[in-house]
Amino acid sequence: MHRFQWCAACAVTLASCGLFSAPALGDPLLTRNQHVLTTLFGIPAPLPARLPRPGSGVATLTLNWSSFAVVDGSDSTSATLDGEVIDVRARVDHALAPRWAWRAELAWQELSGGSLDSLVDNWHDTFGLGGGARDRLPQDQLLVEYVDDGVTRLRVDEDGSGVTDIPVSVGYQVSESEQAAVSTWLSVKVPTGDTKRLGGSGAVDVALTVSATRRMADSWQVFGQAGVAWLGEGDVLPDQQQDFAGSILAGTTWQATPAFGLTAQIEANTAVFDTGTDLDGDAVVLTLGGTFTTSGGWHFDVGFSEDVLVDASPDFVIIAGVGRSF
Repeated sequence: MHRFQWCAACAVTLASCGLFSAPALGDPLLTRNQHVLTTLFGIPAPLPARLPRPGSGVATLTLNWSSFAVVDGSDSTSATLDGEVIDVRARVDHALAPRWAWRAELAWQELSGGSLDSLVDNWHDTFGLGGGARDRLPQDQLLVEYVDDGVTRLRVDEDGSGVTDIPVSVGYQVSESEQAAVSTWLSVKVPTGDTKRLGGSGAVDVALTVSATRRMADSWQVFGQAGVAWLGEGDVLPDQQQDFAGSILAGTTWQATPAFGLTAQIEANTAVFDTGTDLDGDAVVLTLGGTFTTSGGWHFDVGFSEDVLVDASPDFVIIAGVGRSF
């Protein structure tokens, strides 16, 4: 089955099981920097500021489909990032006790040469955006490579797919009112992915995150998140890996109608490597999208991300999601 059909089939199957849930007004879109090497590590995706009520939970299924094309370096050091990643991720949040909740995730990833290069080229041409290194790289090719002082330290050029590293999180509701909420989360990422196909880092990561949201008016809400992650020594470029990475997110949602909301959010994270190239993953990412909510409580998300700090993250990401509470 074609990978896009597989993703759609997963969404329909899980939706038919009645597992998903609509977010409260102001929830961020469930995406993070999709840099092919940054995603190896335990920098958390958006975590909810409002935890589920006792006895309840939320499940979501999201798709992040990213395309990247970067060439960077000098005479002695060079990096090439060219390809696509499809990330299909199921999440379940559930209350543990009053003021406490947990989140578990399971993700499947495909790394390949892909098929989006022509679409991305047309997108950039239509909106007058720079294409970066795309005109210097073959169409729909996979190559992730880092060469340092003439020695190839990393090279991945064969398509691969499978389960990625698995994060598990525990959250505490610091405060909550009708207008605002604050929570803290402790996340642990377990090394279950295959490092040879860039499905994981090969190490345990631990992150501490604070999430907050506030209703500004009947139709407007703002949200934010800040965190720091301790990165265990992994198997991918261990000599260049950083020990810590920080991240921050801010955004707003406008509920245009009771059934439809528009969200804009911006996320930044510090580098996970120190190579002096765009391979490092020090990024700023802008995400725009919308959420449609049915009368039965289902919600459907669609959006896209663009790199604000050019070449530091994928220059095009398609985002889709579905959810419901239980």
